[in-house]
Amino acid sequence: MTDPKRWTIGNIRLTPIVEAETTGIPVEFFFPTANGADVARADWLTPGSADGSTIAFRVQSFVLERLDEHGRRDPDAGLVVVDPCVGNHKQRNLAFWNMLDTSWFDDFEAAGFAAADVTIVVHTHLHEDHIGWDTHLVDGVWQPTFTNARHVYVGDELDFAERDDRRVGHDPFADSIKPVLDAGLGWEVDSTAEIAPGIRLVPSPGHTPGHVSMIIDTGAEPLAITGDALHHQFQFTNPSIAEVADIDIPLAQRSRSELFSDWASSGAVVAGTHFAIEPVGVVSAHDGAWRFDPVSAD
Repeated sequence: MTDPKRWTIGNIRLTPIVEAETTGIPVEFFFPTANGADVARADWLTPGSADGSTIAFRVQSFVLERLDEHGRRDPDAGLVVVDPCVGNHKQRNLAFWNMLDTSWFDDFEAAGFAAADVTIVVHTHLHEDHIGWDTHLVDGVWQPTFTNARHVYVGDELDFAERDDRRVGHDPFADSIKPVLDAGLGWEVDSTAEIAPGIRLVPSPGHTPGHVSMIIDTGAEPLAITGDALHHQFQFTNPSIAEVADIDIPLAQRSRSELFSDWASSGAVVAGTHFAIEPVGVVSAHDGAWRFDPVSAD
């Protein structure tokens, strides 16, 4: 892999680890009520994140490091991994996620990270593209990857994942969640929990019942991580545009509107979990809605 881009915001360094990036996706694939005109309306979009009526989409994780006064990783803070992607060798109903064999873990290590240094794994929700690398195969058995980490599960979300009736032909709970719980590495919290000093969950339900986003105190601008509260930058033009998997569309719309307003008013730096090309930027009011402008990596 090429050297990963990194962003330093105050005393936090954020590094995306990309599992897959796909361009040229018809916008209707993810957003059935949207069309090319909705994308074109966001004329501020970064070239490549959208092209005419098509969009680009990433599956990626974010790694958070807390820095000391010299700008080096604080050895006492540990690493935080947010939303560990799809994972390898897992049977999935979606063809483009089925039985993957990607370099995600190799890229994680090449970026200077070690699984043993991860102390917290955060799941904004428990869809299969946010839990996969929590486990890996060892002699045919799914074993936890981050054995020194507490794995954060919002209670309502964990209940929903366990009873999810979409588990036909595959079982993400069995291969990516249950082994972590059986190893005693699960940490069930509520949707407003502070999971580490200055790192707090923010309720943003609608995509799933217990979905959360994150806000991190950096000592400078706050850093926000979206999860699947939104999936593409063009949704800033209209928070009512629903993604195909939003389970409660009106609730997801309200969550987006509240988050967008909060991010714009606070000056937060926002990291978009599925944003392609330039995933980190700032939100501002624009033409009766909002816009997203990328900020440069370090």
